[in-house]
Amino acid sequence: MIRHSLSTGLQRLLRQGLCALALVAGVGSVHAADIYISAEFKPDVSDPDKREFTNTTPWSGVCDSVHLQVCINNEWWSIDTKVRGTKQGVYAPDWGPGGFYIGMPPSRTVTVVSDDGLSTFDLGVNIIGAAMRITDLDGDGPREPASTGNPNGCSLALKNTNASNRSVMRMFLRRDGGEGVAICSLHWLHENNYAIQEFDFTYKLTTPAPLAMRSGVYRGMTTYRVGGTGEGADFDLGDGVALEDNIVNVHFELKVEHAFQLDLPPGSERAVLAPRGGWAQWSDHGIVPKSLERDVPFSLSSSGQFEVSLQCQHPLADGRCAIRNVAEAADEVPLDIQLTLPGFRDSATGVDVVGMPLTTTMLAPVLTADVFIIRRPSKLNFAVNGDAVRSMLDHPGSHYRGDVTVIFDASP
Repeated sequence: MIRHSLSTGLQRLLRQGLCALALVAGVGSVHAADIYISAEFKPDVSDPDKREFTNTTPWSGVCDSVHLQVCINNEWWSIDTKVRGTKQGVYAPDWGPGGFYIGMPPSRTVTVVSDDGLSTFDLGVNIIGAAMRITDLDGDGPREPASTGNPNGCSLALKNTNASNRSVMRMFLRRDGGEGVAICSLHWLHENNYAIQEFDFTYKLTTPAPLAMRSGVYRGMTTYRVGGTGEGADFDLGDGVALEDNIVNVHFELKVEHAFQLDLPPGSERAVLAPRGGWAQWSDHGIVPKSLERDVPFSLSSSGQFEVSLQCQHPLADGRCAIRNVAEAADEVPLDIQLTLPGFRDSATGVDVVGMPLTTTMLAPVLTADVFIIRRPSKLNFAVNGDAVRSMLDHPGSHYRGDVTVIFDASP
């Protein structure tokens, strides 16, 4: 919390904060592997139109090797599922489940939940490819145990072979972008036992619109089942498969760190109320001013939502703040406070924030914008209006003072 003091009694407060996520979900299984996918949104002042999450998942699987630059260039994100096991190979030049075979599931939607449990968003998950690394356990198989013919049902995106230990890796890339169920396969060349050293999938996330999300961390989870043909698995590795883990719990974490900055010019800690145009009409002609007021300018940068509320040193029953005569016994006079933030609106009503009245009794509005707003000129207007001005002029030479706190809460 940062308080900005006004020597005339007008104070502002800016409160910013990011919350840590405390929601954990899981699927219990004695044969389960847990993997983690993360992404974050941090707005960039130099690129205010950027509205996408950045994948922050550590590299693993097939891309975390000699293929890393190819994966980066093609925006392929692979992750090792930690699934290990064996596969009995058969001579099956028919692209069938006895060969180098991977069936992949359709896209799905995962619900991510905010740290306080109050906000939920949909995260789209598409499995766009998969890879498997196998090694000949018998040691007498060919150097290329799965390389004849073109792949069926997909593209062969990456591959490599280690002749010394008779291991191969193949990465399939789906042609449908991960929408439906897909089966990718190659011929098999030898009847041998193979170790599944690694099973990876390549994914694409369709993330929520981050400008609509509050700062914080959002978590969700989904489960994929891995197995052989006929087992009803999400990932089908064909015939002759025995796995150490058959369940993969995928945990998702989306981190949102909105930008929020309020810049006050020098001298804004002091606001002296006066008639527009000065006191000449009163001093020379006795004309009572309609109001005593002062605009306090500032600039605001924000990429997310925030609340605005009000606190008073001298609160009135109607929710307005008052200023008080510091030298004489006199009635307190009400202070009208209005906020103008061009480009922002009340998220509940859609009303633009232009001359928005602030009171202590209002439900703190949550303000939002459609774009990342940077250093937008804004203002607070403080005014004593109407009969209250005449009341003050009945005490010439006296001073009225009061402290006001306007709260901008960037973590509503």
